[in-house]
Amino acid sequence: MDYAEISTIQTEHQAAITRLFAGDSLPYVPIINGSYAGYYGTADNTAFDQWLAADLPDNLPALLHDAADPITFHPLVVEFAPFGVHYIDALFGARVFQHEGQHWSDLLPGDLADLSLVDVAASPLGVWTLNALDRLLAHLPLPVAATFPIFSSPLNVAINLFGEEVLMDLADPDDGVLHGLAVIGATISDLHQLMRQRYPADRLRFYCSCTRWAPDGFGHICGCSTQLLGAEAYARYLASLDARILATYPHGGTIHLCGRHTQHLACWRAMPTLRGVQLNDAAADDFPAYFAGLRDDQLIYIAPTEAMPIERILAASKGRRIILQAQCSERCLA
Repeated sequence: MDYAEISTIQTEHQAAITRLFAGDSLPYVPIINGSYAGYYGTADNTAFDQWLAADLPDNLPALLHDAADPITFHPLVVEFAPFGVHYIDALFGARVFQHEGQHWSDLLPGDLADLSLVDVAASPLGVWTLNALDRLLAHLPLPVAATFPIFSSPLNVAINLFGEEVLMDLADPDDGVLHGLAVIGATISDLHQLMRQRYPADRLRFYCSCTRWAPDGFGHICGCSTQLLGAEAYARYLASLDARILATYPHGGTIHLCGRHTQHLACWRAMPTLRGVQLNDAAADDFPAYFAGLRDDQLIYIAPTEAMPIERILAASKGRRIILQAQCSERCLA
Protein backbone atom coordinates (compact mmCIF):
# COMPACT_ATOMS: atom_id res chain seq x y z
CA MET A 1 0.00 0.00 0.00
CA ASP A 2 1.42 3.41 -0.96
CA TYR A 3 1.33 6.72 0.86
CA ALA A 4 -1.71 7.93 -1.12
CA GLU A 5 -3.85 4.97 -0.04
CA ILE A 6 -2.67 5.25 3.56
CA SER A 7 -3.32 8.99 3.52
CA THR A 8 -6.92 8.38 2.39
CA ILE A 9 -7.52 5.98 5.30
CA GLN A 10 -5.93 8.42 7.74
CA THR A 11 -8.09 11.25 6.42
CA GLU A 12 -11.25 9.21 7.00
CA HIS A 13 -10.25 8.47 10.60
CA GLN A 14 -9.37 12.11 11.20
CA ALA A 15 -12.66 13.29 9.72
CA ALA A 16 -14.63 11.11 12.14
CA ILE A 17 -12.94 12.63 15.20
CA THR A 18 -13.23 16.12 13.70
CA ARG A 19 -16.97 15.61 13.32
CA LEU A 20 -17.24 14.56 16.98
CA PHE A 21 -15.46 17.71 18.13
CA ALA A 22 -17.83 19.72 15.93
CA GLY A 23 -20.80 18.21 17.77
CA ASP A 24 -21.94 15.75 15.09
CA SER A 25 -23.12 12.24 15.87
CA LEU A 26 -21.60 9.19 14.22
CA PRO A 27 -23.06 5.75 13.50
CA TYR A 28 -20.00 4.17 15.09
CA VAL A 29 -17.51 4.91 17.86
CA PRO A 30 -14.05 6.04 16.70
CA ILE A 31 -11.27 3.74 17.89
CA ILE A 32 -7.69 4.91 18.26
CA ASN A 33 -4.56 2.98 19.18
CA GLY A 34 -1.11 4.50 18.94
CA SER A 35 1.98 2.97 17.44
CA TYR A 36 4.65 4.30 19.77
CA ALA A 37 7.51 5.00 17.40
CA GLY A 38 9.61 7.83 18.70
CA TYR A 39 12.59 9.36 20.44
CA TYR A 40 12.52 9.05 24.23
CA GLY A 41 16.13 9.83 25.12
CA THR A 42 17.80 12.96 26.44
CA ALA A 43 19.00 16.13 24.72
CA ASP A 44 22.06 14.31 23.48
CA ASN A 45 23.13 14.84 19.87
CA THR A 46 24.92 11.51 19.59
CA ALA A 47 21.89 9.54 20.79
CA PHE A 48 19.49 11.56 18.66
CA ASP A 49 21.67 11.20 15.56
CA GLN A 50 21.80 7.44 16.07
CA TRP A 51 18.02 7.24 16.45
CA LEU A 52 17.46 9.46 13.40
CA ALA A 53 19.83 7.46 11.21
CA ALA A 54 18.97 3.92 12.29
CA ASP A 55 16.00 3.49 14.61
CA LEU A 56 13.58 5.83 12.83
CA PRO A 57 13.98 4.18 9.40
CA ASP A 58 13.56 0.78 11.06
CA ASN A 59 10.32 1.87 12.77
CA LEU A 60 8.61 3.60 9.84
CA PRO A 61 7.49 0.44 7.98
CA ALA A 62 5.57 -0.84 11.03
CA LEU A 63 4.06 2.59 11.56
CA LEU A 64 2.86 2.69 7.96
CA HIS A 65 1.53 -0.86 8.17
CA ASP A 66 -0.57 -0.03 11.23
CA ALA A 67 -1.78 3.22 9.65
CA ALA A 68 -3.52 1.27 6.89
CA ASP A 69 -6.02 -0.23 9.38
CA PRO A 70 -9.51 0.93 8.30
CA ILE A 71 -11.15 0.13 11.68
CA THR A 72 -8.66 1.26 14.33
CA PHE A 73 -7.04 4.66 13.81
CA HIS A 74 -3.26 4.49 14.14
CA PRO A 75 -2.21 8.11 13.57
CA LEU A 76 0.84 8.60 11.41
CA VAL A 77 2.70 10.33 14.21
CA VAL A 78 6.26 9.91 15.47
CA GLU A 79 6.61 10.84 19.12
CA PHE A 80 9.43 13.21 20.08
CA ALA A 81 9.70 13.11 23.87
CA PRO A 82 13.19 13.95 25.14
CA PHE A 83 13.27 13.71 28.94
CA GLY A 84 9.75 12.23 28.95
CA VAL A 85 7.46 13.96 31.46
CA HIS A 86 10.46 15.84 32.89
CA TYR A 87 11.12 18.06 29.86
CA ILE A 88 9.96 21.26 31.58
CA ASP A 89 11.94 20.31 34.68
CA ALA A 90 15.08 20.25 32.54
CA LEU A 91 14.13 23.59 31.00
CA PHE A 92 14.09 25.13 34.49
CA GLY A 93 17.54 23.67 35.21
CA ALA A 94 16.77 20.45 37.06
CA ARG A 95 19.07 17.51 36.43
CA VAL A 96 17.11 14.92 34.50
CA PHE A 97 18.58 11.47 34.01
CA GLN A 98 17.65 7.99 32.86
CA HIS A 99 17.60 4.97 35.16
CA GLU A 100 16.34 1.53 34.18
CA GLY A 101 14.55 2.93 31.16
CA GLN A 102 12.78 5.73 33.05
CA HIS A 103 13.45 9.45 33.33
CA TRP A 104 13.95 10.93 36.79
CA SER A 105 14.71 14.45 37.98
CA ASP A 106 16.46 15.95 40.98
CA LEU A 107 14.74 18.65 43.01
CA LEU A 108 15.87 22.23 42.57
CA PRO A 109 17.27 24.17 45.53
CA GLY A 110 15.07 26.95 46.88
CA ASP A 111 11.36 27.15 46.28
CA LEU A 112 8.72 28.31 43.82
CA ALA A 113 9.34 31.97 44.63
CA ASP A 114 12.81 31.68 43.07
CA LEU A 115 11.60 30.76 39.58
CA SER A 116 11.95 33.15 36.64
CA LEU A 117 10.28 33.00 33.24
CA VAL A 118 12.38 31.01 30.76
CA ASP A 119 13.13 32.47 27.33
CA VAL A 120 12.18 29.19 25.75
CA ALA A 121 13.45 29.84 22.22
CA ALA A 122 16.85 31.09 23.43
CA SER A 123 17.47 28.57 26.22
CA PRO A 124 20.03 25.82 25.49
CA LEU A 125 17.36 23.11 25.68
CA GLY A 126 14.99 25.16 23.56
CA VAL A 127 17.63 25.69 20.87
CA TRP A 128 18.45 21.97 20.85
CA THR A 129 14.76 21.06 20.67
CA LEU A 130 14.02 23.30 17.69
CA ASN A 131 17.09 22.05 15.84
CA ALA A 132 16.16 18.42 16.53
CA LEU A 133 12.56 18.96 15.43
CA ASP A 134 13.69 20.67 12.21
CA ARG A 135 15.89 17.68 11.43
CA LEU A 136 13.22 15.15 12.40
CA LEU A 137 10.58 16.73 10.17
CA ALA A 138 13.06 16.83 7.28
CA HIS A 139 13.40 13.04 7.64
CA LEU A 140 9.66 12.30 7.80
CA PRO A 141 7.80 11.78 4.52
CA LEU A 142 4.34 13.30 4.22
CA PRO A 143 1.82 12.61 5.66
CA VAL A 144 3.84 11.47 8.72
CA ALA A 145 3.88 14.09 11.49
CA ALA A 146 5.94 14.49 14.67
CA THR A 147 5.01 15.68 18.16
CA PHE A 148 6.58 18.31 20.33
CA PRO A 149 7.91 17.26 23.78
CA ILE A 150 5.71 16.64 26.82
CA PHE A 151 4.96 20.11 28.18
CA SER A 152 3.01 18.66 31.12
CA SER A 153 1.18 21.13 33.41
CA PRO A 154 2.03 23.70 36.10
CA LEU A 155 1.17 21.48 39.06
CA ASN A 156 3.01 18.44 37.70
CA VAL A 157 6.12 20.51 37.07
CA ALA A 158 5.97 22.29 40.43
CA ILE A 159 5.90 18.95 42.26
CA ASN A 160 8.72 17.59 40.10
CA LEU A 161 10.86 20.65 40.87
CA PHE A 162 10.15 21.11 44.58
CA GLY A 163 8.54 17.94 45.85
CA GLU A 164 5.43 17.26 47.90
CA GLU A 165 5.98 20.47 49.88
CA VAL A 166 4.13 22.19 47.02
CA LEU A 167 0.94 20.37 47.96
CA MET A 168 1.20 21.55 51.56
CA ASP A 169 1.94 25.08 50.39
CA LEU A 170 -1.29 25.08 48.40
CA ALA A 171 -3.30 24.76 51.60
CA ASP A 172 -2.60 28.47 52.14
CA PRO A 173 -0.23 29.70 49.40
CA ASP A 174 1.74 32.90 49.78
CA ASP A 175 2.63 35.26 46.95
CA GLY A 176 5.87 33.37 46.25
CA VAL A 177 4.07 30.08 45.64
CA LEU A 178 1.52 31.73 43.36
CA HIS A 179 4.33 33.53 41.54
CA GLY A 180 6.18 30.29 40.88
CA LEU A 181 3.09 28.50 39.60
CA ALA A 182 2.32 31.43 37.32
CA VAL A 183 5.89 31.40 35.96
CA ILE A 184 5.64 27.69 35.16
CA GLY A 185 2.26 28.20 33.51
CA ALA A 186 3.50 31.12 31.42
CA THR A 187 6.59 29.18 30.33
CA ILE A 188 4.44 26.23 29.23
CA SER A 189 2.07 28.58 27.38
CA ASP A 190 5.02 30.17 25.60
CA LEU A 191 6.23 26.76 24.49
CA HIS A 192 2.85 25.82 23.03
CA GLN A 193 2.68 29.18 21.26
CA LEU A 194 6.22 28.81 19.91
CA MET A 195 5.43 25.41 18.43
CA ARG A 196 2.21 26.65 16.85
CA GLN A 197 3.94 29.63 15.28
CA ARG A 198 6.98 27.77 14.00
CA TYR A 199 5.46 24.58 12.57
CA PRO A 200 2.35 23.74 10.52
CA ALA A 201 -0.30 21.90 12.53
CA ASP A 202 -0.31 18.96 10.14
CA ARG A 203 3.42 18.46 10.68
CA LEU A 204 3.75 18.95 14.42
CA ARG A 205 1.12 17.84 16.92
CA PHE A 206 0.85 17.76 20.71
CA TYR A 207 2.49 14.94 22.68
CA CYS A 208 0.89 11.48 22.66
CA SER A 209 -1.00 12.34 19.48
CA CYS A 210 -0.32 8.77 18.43
CA THR A 211 -3.14 7.76 20.77
CA ARG A 212 -4.83 11.07 21.72
CA TRP A 213 -5.07 12.64 18.26
CA ALA A 214 -7.29 15.72 17.99
CA PRO A 215 -8.04 17.98 15.01
CA ASP A 216 -5.92 21.00 14.15
CA GLY A 217 -6.48 23.86 16.57
CA PHE A 218 -6.77 21.71 19.71
CA GLY A 219 -4.12 21.27 22.41
CA HIS A 220 -3.50 18.92 25.31
CA ILE A 221 -2.12 19.07 28.87
CA CYS A 222 -1.36 16.68 31.73
CA GLY A 223 -3.60 16.48 34.75
CA CYS A 224 -2.05 13.54 36.62
CA SER A 225 -1.28 15.34 39.88
CA THR A 226 -4.69 17.02 40.22
CA GLN A 227 -5.81 13.86 42.04
CA LEU A 228 -3.67 15.07 44.96
CA LEU A 229 -5.64 18.30 45.38
CA GLY A 230 -9.06 19.06 46.75
CA ALA A 231 -11.62 20.75 44.53
CA GLU A 232 -11.29 24.18 46.17
CA ALA A 233 -7.51 24.40 45.94
CA TYR A 234 -7.47 23.36 42.28
CA ALA A 235 -10.29 25.75 41.34
CA ARG A 236 -8.69 28.70 43.17
CA TYR A 237 -5.03 28.29 42.23
CA LEU A 238 -4.53 25.94 39.27
CA ALA A 239 -7.59 25.91 37.02
CA SER A 240 -6.90 29.34 35.54
CA LEU A 241 -3.33 28.31 34.66
CA ASP A 242 -4.51 25.15 32.89
CA ALA A 243 -7.24 27.12 31.10
CA ARG A 244 -4.71 29.71 29.94
CA ILE A 245 -2.46 27.04 28.43
CA LEU A 246 -5.39 25.50 26.55
CA ALA A 247 -6.39 28.99 25.39
CA THR A 248 -3.22 29.18 23.29
CA TYR A 249 -5.16 26.95 20.87
CA PRO A 250 -8.07 28.35 18.83
CA HIS A 251 -10.45 25.63 20.02
CA GLY A 252 -9.04 24.83 23.48
CA GLY A 253 -8.02 21.25 24.18
CA THR A 254 -8.04 18.16 26.37
CA ILE A 255 -6.52 17.02 29.66
CA HIS A 256 -4.97 13.64 30.52
CA LEU A 257 -6.19 11.98 33.72
CA CYS A 258 -5.05 8.68 35.20
CA GLY A 259 -6.10 8.70 38.87
CA ARG A 260 -9.01 9.77 41.05
CA HIS A 261 -9.91 13.25 39.80
CA THR A 262 -13.71 13.40 39.91
CA GLN A 263 -13.66 16.06 42.64
CA HIS A 264 -12.79 18.54 39.86
CA LEU A 265 -15.67 17.73 37.53
CA ALA A 266 -17.65 20.87 38.38
CA CYS A 267 -14.59 23.02 37.68
CA TRP A 268 -13.81 21.29 34.39
CA ARG A 269 -17.44 21.44 33.31
CA ALA A 270 -17.27 25.23 33.74
CA MET A 271 -13.93 25.61 31.89
CA PRO A 272 -14.73 26.87 28.36
CA THR A 273 -11.33 25.98 26.91
CA LEU A 274 -11.53 22.36 28.11
CA ARG A 275 -13.05 20.38 25.24
CA GLY A 276 -12.43 16.90 26.54
CA VAL A 277 -10.66 14.53 28.89
CA GLN A 278 -8.47 11.49 28.29
CA LEU A 279 -8.97 8.71 30.82
CA ASN A 280 -6.87 5.67 31.58
CA ASP A 281 -6.25 3.40 34.58
CA ALA A 282 -8.11 4.56 37.72
CA ALA A 283 -9.65 7.53 35.92
CA ALA A 284 -11.19 5.21 33.32
CA ASP A 285 -12.84 3.23 36.11
CA ASP A 286 -14.80 6.41 36.92
CA PHE A 287 -16.06 6.82 33.35
CA PRO A 288 -19.79 7.05 34.21
CA ALA A 289 -19.09 10.03 36.50
CA TYR A 290 -17.20 11.85 33.74
CA PHE A 291 -19.84 11.12 31.14
CA ALA A 292 -22.59 12.45 33.41
CA GLY A 293 -20.60 15.32 34.91
CA LEU A 294 -19.05 16.96 31.85
CA ARG A 295 -20.71 19.15 29.21
CA ASP A 296 -22.22 17.67 26.08
CA ASP A 297 -19.49 19.32 24.00
CA GLN A 298 -16.69 17.75 26.07
CA LEU A 299 -15.47 14.47 24.55
CA ILE A 300 -13.97 11.54 26.42
CA TYR A 301 -11.01 9.50 25.20
CA ILE A 302 -11.08 6.32 27.25
CA ALA A 303 -8.77 3.32 27.53
CA PRO A 304 -10.86 0.35 28.74
CA THR A 305 -9.85 -1.37 31.97
CA GLU A 306 -10.80 -4.63 33.66
CA ALA A 307 -13.32 -2.73 35.77
CA MET A 308 -14.54 -0.63 32.83
CA PRO A 309 -14.53 -2.82 29.71
CA ILE A 310 -15.78 -1.67 26.33
CA GLU A 311 -19.24 -3.17 26.97
CA ARG A 312 -19.77 -1.03 30.10
CA ILE A 313 -18.44 2.07 28.35
CA LEU A 314 -20.88 1.64 25.46
CA ALA A 315 -23.78 0.87 27.79
CA ALA A 316 -23.17 4.00 29.87
CA SER A 317 -22.64 6.32 26.92
CA LYS A 318 -24.77 4.77 24.16
CA GLY A 319 -21.68 5.40 22.04
CA ARG A 320 -21.97 9.19 22.35
CA ARG A 321 -19.08 11.65 22.95
CA ILE A 322 -16.45 8.92 23.27
CA ILE A 323 -13.30 7.81 21.51
CA LEU A 324 -12.12 4.34 22.48
CA GLN A 325 -8.41 3.82 23.00
CA ALA A 326 -8.14 0.18 22.03
CA GLN A 327 -7.41 -2.21 19.18
CA CYS A 328 -10.55 -3.59 17.52
CA SER A 329 -11.10 -5.70 14.42
CA GLU A 330 -14.66 -4.50 13.84
CA ARG A 331 -16.56 -1.32 14.43
CA CYS A 332 -18.35 -0.55 17.69
CA LEU A 333 -21.76 0.76 16.66
CA ALA A 334 -23.14 3.77 18.48
